[in-house]
Amino acid sequence: MNRRLRLMIGKLLATIFVIAILSRSVDAQIRDTIPTGYLTDASEEYWPADTLRTLPANVKHLPVFRGNESVSTGINIREGFEYFKDYQWGIGPQDRDGYFLHRALLHSNFRYSRYFRLFTELQSSLISGRNGGPRPAQDQNKLAVNQLFAEVSVSPTVNSRLRLRLGKQYLKYGQGTLLDLRDANVRRSFIGGKLLLETKRTRLDVFAMKAIAVRPGVLDDAVDQDQTIGGLWLTQNFPVTVLAKIDLYYLVTDRDDSHYNQGSGKELRHTAGTGLSLDSKDWFSFTELDFQWGKFNKGSILAWKIAPSFGYRLSSFALRPVISVQGAISSGDGNANDNSLQTFSPIYPKAIFYGYIDNAGSSNLIVIHPKVELRITMQIILTVNYYRFWRESLQDGLYAVNGAFLLPAADAGKHVGDMYDLFTQYQAGKHVSFQFISAYYRRGSYLRGNSDTKSDILYFGLRTAINI
Repeated sequence: MNRRLRLMIGKLLATIFVIAILSRSVDAQIRDTIPTGYLTDASEEYWPADTLRTLPANVKHLPVFRGNESVSTGINIREGFEYFKDYQWGIGPQDRDGYFLHRALLHSNFRYSRYFRLFTELQSSLISGRNGGPRPAQDQNKLAVNQLFAEVSVSPTVNSRLRLRLGKQYLKYGQGTLLDLRDANVRRSFIGGKLLLETKRTRLDVFAMKAIAVRPGVLDDAVDQDQTIGGLWLTQNFPVTVLAKIDLYYLVTDRDDSHYNQGSGKELRHTAGTGLSLDSKDWFSFTELDFQWGKFNKGSILAWKIAPSFGYRLSSFALRPVISVQGAISSGDGNANDNSLQTFSPIYPKAIFYGYIDNAGSSNLIVIHPKVELRITMQIILTVNYYRFWRESLQDGLYAVNGAFLLPAADAGKHVGDMYDLFTQYQAGKHVSFQFISAYYRRGSYLRGNSDTKSDILYFGLRTAINI
């Protein structure tokens, strides 16, 4: 991480911490008293005491010592089956019979009053039956500590809470387009410090982290010294207005080995942006704007992304359809032979960016995505999606979901392809869910012009998840 970033974050952390220590600690209105239910990131869950002492309460809120302390435990088990006909358009080893994915997440949360807690999460992720073996970083990690952090919290004012987290943890913000825990079979973790300042409607996170390098064995993950991230993320909620939420953020990433169509090398990238959420009774909208600058090798970075979406709820109709359309444009490099780089980087995004198969990500891409969601019953939701993809720049190539360089630039046209998918989810009570996904990816002129991408993609997937 560069010296200017360390100084900026250090000063901000010191200022907020001094304010917290000097302020009178009173009974704040921001309390961990509202049950959250099951969340993707279990470290953000809270389960208050259940006076009925039901079975879930016995594991979610178990009083210890004098009763002011508690332990919460939980487990998430996910089983999946995937079948690809011509995975990644035929590149690399192919599996003709399908394969199984297995994952278990076990967490424990110890709270000492309202001022201290210790959280840990273990992960075991396995794959069986896949020709070609596990895909790097995303399929297999036999046993790993995903999260292990200590958190100290104080109340600097009557309506605020200040938390300091140190250790291994997730970075999950906004829509997950820039920072997400990557909920593939293997999740993504970081190690470092995070300071959170919360009021009833506002949250500010300041963090400085190293990435964790995923290795497939038992407790063999390590700190990736080549990847550092720091930044600030502010979220402001407006619950009684059409403007529902706004995110403002500034991120700095320092990577020693980045790969683009232009070449490989050291990268220092700054990202500033905003996410704007609007919501009314019938319609909703979200728009993301990002601007990036920095250094790549000896040249400069100048990149951008804009992603608007709009949806409408037809609540009075049968099946209560929700119709939406999403668009996105992210910049690509204009000239591979000069020193400047215009390729947008998604930083550390979701595991699946567009649709439900891991095809192209959001670098050098234009996408249009209409969607229809139908509620068949109270437990069954059916979603139909269509995506059309183009390259933003003919002088740049195609990139994977995580931003990794995938295919080089070519003069075969901008059209990358079209994808159709059908997603069905059945929620069988609070603890069990089932998903069925089918998708077809039809190649466009760019992929048809590449001798390595020989075929369209056909995909089927089944998943079941159990939360306890």
